[in-house]
Amino acid sequence: MQKNLNISATQLIQQRVLLEAKRLLQSTDLSIKEIAFELGFVDHAYFSNFFKSHTGATPTEFKEK
Repeated sequence: MQKNLNISATQLIQQRVLLEAKRLLQSTDLSIKEIAFELGFVDHAYFSNFFKSHTGATPTEFKEK
């Protein structure tokens, strides 16, 4: 897989999770906590940190855009 995409499986999964997180933040009324659990995060604070480290914005900031 890495040969074809030049990224690791972990990076690919993280990209997919971020894509789905952005979609849910923009197109649903789910809370940040609900989205975190929907995406398999046990702790919404961990989800927020993950999201911010990859996008530069918190889920709340992203949702308000």
